[in-house]
Amino acid sequence: MNHYSIGLLVLAVAGGITYLLVRWLLMGNQKFLAVDRPNERSLHTRVVPRGGGLAVVGVIALLWVMFSVVSGDQQLIDVILFGGFLAVCGVGFADDRNRIPAIGRLIIELVVALVVVLSVGWPLTFAAGSLLVPIPGWLGITLAGFGIVWMTNLYNFMDGADGMVAGPSAVVALCLAVWFLNVEDAVLFYLNLGVAGSCVGFLILNWSPAKIFMGDVGSLALGYYFAVMALIGVVEHDLSIGAFIILYGLFLVDTSVTLIRRMITGKRWWEAHTEHYYQRAIRAGLTHAQVAAGAIMLTALAAVCASMEALGMTSNGIPFLLLGVLILIAGRMLSRSGIRGHQTRGRSG
Repeated sequence: MNHYSIGLLVLAVAGGITYLLVRWLLMGNQKFLAVDRPNERSLHTRVVPRGGGLAVVGVIALLWVMFSVVSGDQQLIDVILFGGFLAVCGVGFADDRNRIPAIGRLIIELVVALVVVLSVGWPLTFAAGSLLVPIPGWLGITLAGFGIVWMTNLYNFMDGADGMVAGPSAVVALCLAVWFLNVEDAVLFYLNLGVAGSCVGFLILNWSPAKIFMGDVGSLALGYYFAVMALIGVVEHDLSIGAFIILYGLFLVDTSVTLIRRMITGKRWWEAHTEHYYQRAIRAGLTHAQVAAGAIMLTALAAVCASMEALGMTSNGIPFLLLGVLILIAGRMLSRSGIRGHQTRGRSG
């Protein structure tokens, strides 16, 4: 069997196992799950089990170990990366069941990020198209560590609507599989296909109306995982930092712009809220399915732009221009939905 045949098999098996595991969790094994009850910040109106991401991280962990063993190239760095993954999963699992203090969670994430960066390495240059800017060592360590913590948490911030994390994550993982195949890293090619399949398997039961939510155990783990993929891609395979920024652009823009806006307006930016663009779109009248489908399509378009950069198809900044256009389109769609939502409420009142 060639890479493609094995890859398709991994994709299908990971998806099938994840789906069955989530079904198992829902069928009398809810002791592993928490309960998400609607509140003033919720976008749902009924009680839904939370923590289904446990199935996703279980499959990812199994694949991670299996491919590392089969490759015969186990190193200390693999143990460290996997240990970080388990630590983040543990934090998420505990947070789903008994909300742990934010400062405690942040300290664990910072320690994990620092250990990972010091083990893998850090970017020495910022590469995007023809732009190449040297990065001092101290700044590279700081940015890489902050990037891991931010990615870990932004996936958690975006996990507030049906299918909002699982759908785009499947697209991102598929794109990463292509990139790592191109640089002849078979282990990460298969692993990312497995992650994509697992996300699709979960998405079937997480699509609107969701039968189960991913929870912190899944969203934090996926955020950490994709941050590590970016660090490995940049440090070990000389992939462009810009390519990863574009690929993760939808989540990066929503969370970063929202955070900055809340800081500028003097709000308690560290507290939970409902001001993310996807939340505003749903409150304005769009359905969970419409917003999730839009996020998946925008991520797919971003993946195309990012691949132009990652695979060396252009060096003139066109991918960043295209990403900007995508963001403008998304913002325009949101504003139009908001207008329609206000008009509808006005007529009904």
